[in-house]
Amino acid sequence: MKNLLSNKKKVNVLFGTFLLIIFGQALFIGKLYSEKNDKSYEVNLVKINTQKDSVDYLEMKNNLTLVDYTVRELNSFLAAKNISDGKIATLAQDSISNAVYLAKQTNRYSQYLMDLQNKLQQVPLGHPTDGYISSNFGKRINPIPVRNILMASVKPVKVEIPVTPHYVEEKDSLGNIVKRTLVNPVAKTPTATTDHPDAEEKQIQFHKGMDYAVAYGTEVRAAAKGTVIFAGEKGGYGNCVILSHGNGLATLYGHLSTISVKANQTVEVNQVIAKSGNSGRSTGPHLHYEVHKNNTPVNPKLFINL
Repeated sequence: MKNLLSNKKKVNVLFGTFLLIIFGQALFIGKLYSEKNDKSYEVNLVKINTQKDSVDYLEMKNNLTLVDYTVRELNSFLAAKNISDGKIATLAQDSISNAVYLAKQTNRYSQYLMDLQNKLQQVPLGHPTDGYISSNFGKRINPIPVRNILMASVKPVKVEIPVTPHYVEEKDSLGNIVKRTLVNPVAKTPTATTDHPDAEEKQIQFHKGMDYAVAYGTEVRAAAKGTVIFAGEKGGYGNCVILSHGNGLATLYGHLSTISVKANQTVEVNQVIAKSGNSGRSTGPHLHYEVHKNNTPVNPKLFINL
């Protein structure tokens, strides 16, 4: 009987141990399955977070702010040039689904606007000084006749005046001519002048710029951002400043009284570079202004309005 009970007790222990093993395996399998789902979820979560983290919201916000700032700067720049500015519509869209697209587009547009602003600042827009235009670009009658041209265009013409022979006669007491002496007077050949037919035609000149009638000492401003490539006295231009603006564009300012810049200096839009005067070949205080494209003078009126 004791052996039977002992055997039965051993069987119960073995059966219990077996059940525990089965239960433990079930728990282990359940844990593995649960961890598999967790890992799958974590992998998907990582992908989502990676895409979300790839959008730099701070950078996007800064880019949008830069776009707004640049647009305002462009409007101010055009207004300072007295140029009618068009309405610029700014479209801002805040959507999670388009966040990546917006981040790229804002950066592209902000860069485009900055490039546009830089290019506009290098174009000689508007007027370089106050006053009114007294002489335009193109052919005109030379306001200062060149003396040597006039002298070359006038030919002297000799006018021959006939000389009547004159005799001195000696007579006797009876009135008879006893001696006759020919007297040659000094012949004067007056010179008359007639205008050469080409004299007026030679006084027609090609005016390479525009003249602004202004008071002596009026401020002269840079029409565009650029670099000073000449500052000093230049022949008939008198005191002169030449600015290079890039892209083949340059501006010239002549007949100045004083110069405020030096060669190789960088100047900004509307910066005062000189004051008007009457130096060089000039009829009075004014500013002579030229715009050059690839070293060829062009009509400045093409650049007054955008």
